[in-house]
Amino acid sequence: MQAFDTETLPAPLRAMVVLVQRLWFAWCCLATLLIGLVALVCYGFIFNFLRGSTASNAAYMVTKWWGKALLAAMLVRITSEGLEKIDPAGGAYILVSNHLSVVDIPICMSTAPVAFSFLAKQEVDKVPIIGYLARNMHVYVDRKSKKSRKETLERMKAHIDSGHSIHIYAEGTRNRTNELLQDFYDGAFKLAIETQQPIVAMTICDSDKVSTPKKPFLGSPAWVHCVWDAPISTKGMTIENDLEHLKTIVRERILQNLESYHANYHI
Repeated sequence: MQAFDTETLPAPLRAMVVLVQRLWFAWCCLATLLIGLVALVCYGFIFNFLRGSTASNAAYMVTKWWGKALLAAMLVRITSEGLEKIDPAGGAYILVSNHLSVVDIPICMSTAPVAFSFLAKQEVDKVPIIGYLARNMHVYVDRKSKKSRKETLERMKAHIDSGHSIHIYAEGTRNRTNELLQDFYDGAFKLAIETQQPIVAMTICDSDKVSTPKKPFLGSPAWVHCVWDAPISTKGMTIENDLEHLKTIVRERILQNLESYHANYHI
């Protein structure tokens, strides 16, 4: 379904709709803060008093609760398919998805079948609450620094070697174009090949109906659908021979899922 277009409405009605969308956006910001504070208390206890697998399992439960609670507060309904293809006990995965909206973060948090860490932008460190959590749970990268990107790859490899999955938005940033999918960066696929861990494609459909960078500070409740594909083994792959092929396979899977969804459900 296409995002609701207010441009065709009469001016008074359009102004009313925009006001409601702004109020909804403000409510979402408040809900994010309040639910984030509760999660912060839980994570603070976990980070300081729990260790090992107990801490990891507890953090995973809090993460899923946080994502679900936030989406419920936003009146965003999530449906998923393909989760049965992924074995939660199958070890670490490289999770790769498209990126349409800021709500992709709680969507991934609430639906992922395995505990994971995000690859986060360095700027996230400055965001209250989120920055603290990112420092303790996720991996930072400064995309402007080649040295930082190399160091980040090493930290992600260590993260994977310890049995933790990593989630990477392969487009690098939210899609602001009119295309279904932007080009993919190499990072996720280099990581998968170098660690010889399976890569899992996740397709997020219609999260831009909730919030989109094309129309900041506006948004609305919506139905979002996620498609999880079966893991792709990288055993025996090399960067020299298989990087571009692996990246193409994953991108085509996500693009096909988007095209299929839009053909069937977009109005």
